[in-house]
Amino acid sequence: MRMMLLSTALVMLGSAALAATPERVRGTIVSATESSVTVRETTGQIVTIALTPKTRYGASRASSLSAIEPGGFIGTATKDVDGKNIALEVVVFPPSMRGTGEGSYAWDSIPDTTAGGAPVASHMTNGDVTSAMPMTASHMTNGNVQSSTAANGDKTLLVTYKGGQQTIILPKTAPVVKVAPATYAALRAGESAFVVAIPGASGLTAAYVNVGLGGTKLPM
Repeated sequence: MRMMLLSTALVMLGSAALAATPERVRGTIVSATESSVTVRETTGQIVTIALTPKTRYGASRASSLSAIEPGGFIGTATKDVDGKNIALEVVVFPPSMRGTGEGSYAWDSIPDTTAGGAPVASHMTNGDVTSAMPMTASHMTNGNVQSSTAANGDKTLLVTYKGGQQTIILPKTAPVVKVAPATYAALRAGESAFVVAIPGASGLTAAYVNVGLGGTKLPM
């Protein structure tokens, strides 16, 4: 399912409005050339998205809760359970990508990794982790990890961003990936892909493409 996205300067997980509202495309790469990438979406639909010299790329690999440390910057999609934010997934950003999508805003439906995988409404939060304590719930948060604690394999994070903060309960079942800047060369057939695309008169143009390396399935 494609949903509207507000974009930051990096547009990957944006929060500032653009003239044309970006769309999120999720699926598996069918093929790629220097000028386009073709993706089979999770719905089965095949879509071809134009690539330009301005397109940015990222590559992600599977990681673990231990990668989420105080002082780090993360992004996490969460769901609301009785007023608590339960993480559905976490993206750990490198220092060079600190600040990406900072803030807390509506996201779209993604698989509920805490309850069988059925789609569930979520929320995105990007920020710094400033403290942690054990809990369980979901909401998307991107930010810098200031501190974290674990109990029974779970973690509770306090993620701060400009203008606010969110307490995130991070179940041990939540998938975690680490992302790094990449190039066009990362686009390979069969790999998982997450694309932020700008609609136009001639179709979609990729602003950002994230690829799951080595069979990593992107959870965002």
